[in-house]
Amino acid sequence: MDDRRLIGRLNAVPAREVWRHEALDFTPWLLDNADVLSEVLGLDLELDAAEHAVGDFSLDLIGRDRLSGDLVIVENQLEPSDHTHLGQIMTYAGGTDAAHVVWVAPSFRPEHRRALEWLNERTDEATRFFAVEVKVVRIGDSPYAPLLSLAVQPNDWGKQVRTRAVQRSGTTWSPEDLMPAVRAEATPAVADAIGALIEAHNRLGPDAGLYYGAAQAPSVTATMVAGSLRTQPWSIFTHRGVVWTLNLDWIHKQGRVLSADFMESLAAELGDLPGLAAAFESGRSVGWRRRPTIAADPLFTHPGAVERIASAMDRLLRELQATAAPLPLDPS
Repeated sequence: MDDRRLIGRLNAVPAREVWRHEALDFTPWLLDNADVLSEVLGLDLELDAAEHAVGDFSLDLIGRDRLSGDLVIVENQLEPSDHTHLGQIMTYAGGTDAAHVVWVAPSFRPEHRRALEWLNERTDEATRFFAVEVKVVRIGDSPYAPLLSLAVQPNDWGKQVRTRAVQRSGTTWSPEDLMPAVRAEATPAVADAIGALIEAHNRLGPDAGLYYGAAQAPSVTATMVAGSLRTQPWSIFTHRGVVWTLNLDWIHKQGRVLSADFMESLAAELGDLPGLAAAFESGRSVGWRRRPTIAADPLFTHPGAVERIASAMDRLLRELQATAAPLPLDPS
């Protein structure tokens, strides 16, 4: 056989052919494939929410860079860049105080590229604007393959990414680093509550652990492992104020291992705590795929909050263990 006949031709495909609707198709795809966007940006993205409310408007995606703890916002579209979306990213950047502002589109007009470059030149080093072009290709009838590339990035960003890669390969933080950072940024009551939550998680047994991140500021993520199932129910970030990230929805998303009924029962159990009613409602509206960030204060200063969260974590772990347990053999 002539080997030349095995080589196909790479064909470009309109983005609209792959994602018919921006909000219903493209935004959920980005949410579920944060690693693709992470790779092109040089960040370690954890995207938390779709259609995040900013005043009377709705931001497409919001999340964090796990390495630095910096807030990241993403606005996406399926048509070439336009003035409307440029105005939106400025509105959302101001409404969220994001460190990384990402605009995703199939192509960018020169005027919009220059606008983002001007913003990178004029804003401080803690604020960065990116334009990411999304293309789609395929060979014959093969699956679609998205190709993302940077059209605009901050000055010296490549050098910063290489530095971050070195940082990521280094040692992580530890309990000794975390609590002093918490106490430096939080009230004594909040710091004591976070310490108590960490202690309660450690008492859950060998299936529960804590991962201390490699970010510039200390952070800790609770983990639970049962059989082949691995989950992260909550995180504490100390960057720019102590915050608590609720990841129960992420557990449900990963393989859909926990039932919607169980999620609803957790919502009923914790929903009256400060910030959680809105968090659960937000998660419910998108099938528990959101990971909302909740201020540690007033949550952890609410009477009995830590004890109730710890009790819910114990219940969650038992549910996870039961879900992962193999079914008994049929004696017949």
